[in-house]
Amino acid sequence: MTQSLDPAGIILREHRLGRFDRRMPIGPAQWEFHDLLWIHEGSVRLSVNGDDSVTLSAPGGILILPNTPFSGTTIGGFATASICHFTMASAQTSDPGYLLPRPGEAMHVQSMLRLSLDLANTTTTVDLQRRHRLLLAILDCFDHPAATYNEPAPSDDGLDMAWGQATKSLHKMRTLSDVAAVMGVHESALRARHRRQYHTSAGSHLREMRLRRAEDLLSTTRYTLGEIARLVGYGHAETFIAAFHRSRGCTPGEFRHRSNPFA
Repeated sequence: MTQSLDPAGIILREHRLGRFDRRMPIGPAQWEFHDLLWIHEGSVRLSVNGDDSVTLSAPGGILILPNTPFSGTTIGGFATASICHFTMASAQTSDPGYLLPRPGEAMHVQSMLRLSLDLANTTTTVDLQRRHRLLLAILDCFDHPAATYNEPAPSDDGLDMAWGQATKSLHKMRTLSDVAAVMGVHESALRARHRRQYHTSAGSHLREMRLRRAEDLLSTTRYTLGEIARLVGYGHAETFIAAFHRSRGCTPGEFRHRSNPFA
């Protein structure tokens, strides 16, 4: 931010970690305070001020200025995110109603946010002062969207083809090496190309593909958990159940019941 910031003029409000998914979208909302929304895992698409489309992928975020309407949805199954609400004296607002991280500084912002989240669980005066100083440093990493715009990376047709083939043959894609073999490259090359193209982990992408397909099978078929595990590329039902619970916050059986309460 380009304006001078006074720590005494900042009032910290809510700061917590959570997740968005198809059942829990983003907004719509319009706050009278600042809203720092940060994506720690996954991707989301936002509509800000009614018509501005902003896509955020981890690690990445947005500082939504007061009285700016916004809403959004996840891209894929879910996104892990944190929100930091605060009030700032003499706050300046400007179009389009939000700020974005400066190029190359997203990882630093995420590290500071993680520390701030840890400190939010304490109530000491010293830790509150540290949170104020951290927030000032974080805000200094944000700027007007016009100043942070980056040209989109050129498309990678080979990578897209490999992921498309993996989607059709998940039962054969036990590891990233299997996906890399579709491209005729080593696993390390696949990881690097995926990170360069999408700024996310190739391993997380494969896991999310499996779990999204598993959700579809749980909702629309009577396959056993062992059968579903094999169909989406897991060697054992126990591994599938653990991954599903860790990502979705419920067991596959619980998800199936919620999807079809008469089952």
